[in-house]
Amino acid sequence: MNSADYFYQCRQILTTAINELGFLVTDKKICEISELILESMTGKWRYFHSFEHILMVSKTGDSLITLAALFHDLVYLQIDNKISFHLTPYLNPFIVEKEGVLFIKSNLDYQDNCGEIVLRIFDLHLGDKLSPLNQNEFLSALIAAKILESFLPLSIITRIVTMIELTIPFRKIITGEKSIPHQLQQRLTEVNQEFNLGLNNAEIILTISQAVKFANIDVGGFASNNVSDFINNTWLLLAETNHDLIDTHKYTIKDYRFSLAKTTLFLNSLSPQLIFHQYNNQPNILEFQELVNITRYNLTISKYYLATKLVSISILEALCYRFSANISLSFLFDFSHKYLSIMNFLPSSKPYHPQNEIEKQVLILLDSEFDCSLYDSFKNTLFSSFIAKYLSFTEILNYQTKCYLFFDNQLDSEEFLRFFPLSLINIISEAIAKLLMEKQKAVIMTKNEK
Repeated sequence: MNSADYFYQCRQILTTAINELGFLVTDKKICEISELILESMTGKWRYFHSFEHILMVSKTGDSLITLAALFHDLVYLQIDNKISFHLTPYLNPFIVEKEGVLFIKSNLDYQDNCGEIVLRIFDLHLGDKLSPLNQNEFLSALIAAKILESFLPLSIITRIVTMIELTIPFRKIITGEKSIPHQLQQRLTEVNQEFNLGLNNAEIILTISQAVKFANIDVGGFASNNVSDFINNTWLLLAETNHDLIDTHKYTIKDYRFSLAKTTLFLNSLSPQLIFHQYNNQPNILEFQELVNITRYNLTISKYYLATKLVSISILEALCYRFSANISLSFLFDFSHKYLSIMNFLPSSKPYHPQNEIEKQVLILLDSEFDCSLYDSFKNTLFSSFIAKYLSFTEILNYQTKCYLFFDNQLDSEEFLRFFPLSLINIISEAIAKLLMEKQKAVIMTKNEK
């Protein structure tokens, strides 16, 4: 789909949602807003949080959710590394930057009920330092509110802002506290009273239910029935926040390992119960439990899958320290020539019989080529499969703990390698040596031809 198609779709979605709410907006204004949305959502690094993601989460038939979806990812600092220039006019009255950190201004130049409502819904105050945990959603909601206030009433804007707030992910609940949706309901109730928005109790409950539905769709990939889709999305998310890895010919083994380790730690820290919300039978208990169960399964698969990838790349990193600390991954796994990969010099994989369904699925994934993988070459994936079949998944999880000691310099490269079977290290070392010899031959051959 090209940019013209995106623009047409955005205009249609925006116009339909606003009209269904009973309001009219000029086509010129619709075009201006659509351009602003696409400017953000088609940024250079937007591989997952893209306009395609908006299309996915907005297909609910609910106009308020649709509007929330269009605006909820406008700002994503961890991806874009900046706030787009075209968004700054909406933020300048409220936000100030100090030494690279964003703060809410201590004093506003004028009374702004719309801006104050956004602050209250997000439980923020004048002078607060913005946290990386919620700044993207807050800034996106603030921009949405300021754009929409010219043609929508504050009551509707507040409901949209409330829905965006609940997309702040992975929040833990302190023992004894209300659930995240119930805390949000309390803030919405207080805002409704203070600013005389005119929402009745049924509308407040409906708003939180809509917010839960929207937030659960936003993270719905965790509960994908196809675990390969979940792994694909993991690679896309990795690409968004690790820009050095996009150029496959430049990033080093260490660059790749660093990004992989960061993602592995993050996914391993997640609790399925904290990814999705439930409120007022939205979703019902059976549907919620199914989301949790599928997510637990997918996270378990990813635990074994990423551990195998991490152990594999760590072995290569440690071995390469013997001759180069900054070797590129493409040096070992190159697509351009059939002899320019260590896979050509490794023996056939040892027969391995999976101990359970989890191991079976992980092996299938390791032997699969992902269309969405931007820099994880198929040959690199097959190397991880070779390691998994040589060792066992139980051993791999144990070795993973040694990997982090290696990363933290508590083990040097040779100490780290000594934890593995000598036969495995010798096999990989010989494969690297043969690869180097082939590359040397290619250089000499090219020189002689000249």
